[in-house]
Amino acid sequence: MASWMYGAIIAASGAAYVLASAVTGHDAGTGMGMIVFGAAMAAVGWLASAPKRFTRKIPKPAMDVPRAEQAIRINKGVVVASNIVMAAIILAAAVFAPRGTAPDVVPILAALSVWAPLLGFLILRTTRFLSERGPRYDLWLHDRKPGSR
Repeated sequence: MASWMYGAIIAASGAAYVLASAVTGHDAGTGMGMIVFGAAMAAVGWLASAPKRFTRKIPKPAMDVPRAEQAIRINKGVVVASNIVMAAIILAAAVFAPRGTAPDVVPILAALSVWAPLLGFLILRTTRFLSERGPRYDLWLHDRKPGSR
C-alpha cells in the first residue's frame, strides 16, 4: 500500500471518534489529535513517495511475481475475514464489557470500527492494481514514448 494510506486511516478513525464524541457529549480532543496526526502522517508519506510517483525512469521489473499472484488470490478472503473478526470484537466489547456502551467508550469503539473496512478497501485497491499491472505498465510505457502525447 502507498505510504500515505496509513495516516489517512488514522485521520478517518479520528473523524469517527469526533462524530461519536459529538453524539455522546464526550470530549472530542483525542479524535481531533488523531485527525491532525493522521493528516500529517499522510502528507509526509505522500511527499516521501512523490519522487517515485512522478519519475520518468523506467521501473525495475517485478522480482516477486509469485507473491503478487498469491496476494491477488487470497486478499479478498483476508479482507472479508478481518472485517468479520473486527466486527465481532467491537460487538463483544460493546455488549460484554462492563462499560461497553458508556459515553466515554463509544468514541473509542467508533474509531476502531473504521480501521478494518478502510484497511480492507485499501488492500482491495492494491489487489486491483496488482491484477492490472501488465496493462498499466504497457500504458505507462506508451505514454513515455517520444511524441505519444
